[in-house]
Amino acid sequence: MNQKAFLENDDQFIVSYELLYILQWLMMYEKEAFTHLVHKAFIQGSQSTSLHNNFDQTEEAEYLQNSVIDFFSFLEQEVENVAQSESMKHIMQKNLLKTLDHIDPKIFDPAIIKASMMATAEKINPQRNHQAKDYFLKELLKKWHPKKDKNKKHSLH
Repeated sequence: MNQKAFLENDDQFIVSYELLYILQWLMMYEKEAFTHLVHKAFIQGSQSTSLHNNFDQTEEAEYLQNSVIDFFSFLEQEVENVAQSESMKHIMQKNLLKTLDHIDPKIFDPAIIKASMMATAEKINPQRNHQAKDYFLKELLKKWHPKKDKNKKHSLH
């Protein structure tokens, strides 16, 4: 998200509800880690500002204001990326659940099934999500090394 899209006409920036909920969650469940991050940033940031103390006050104020906008723009972009990724995983998982119901876990090792699902998740983009089942089965068969048992017949049904 670029800085102009992040700002309103009156130069106020807009923060999404998703980001506000994430910030609330961080304060509730990751407060200690967040406190540590702020502490570390303060110490390292104050050391670097003492070295570069040749800004004039107007330039520094504008630079700091832009860094706040850049920070929130970065957070909004990350929220968007995570939301898109999770949405794709959910859709793909829903599509693959029916396929997984037809796979006999006695024949395929759970690690092979998991590796095939991960490979499918990495390779299939949202536009080709309908191909997830076919790609998953191809990956599964690539990784499968059947045991030679002459008395048993195996089926994927």
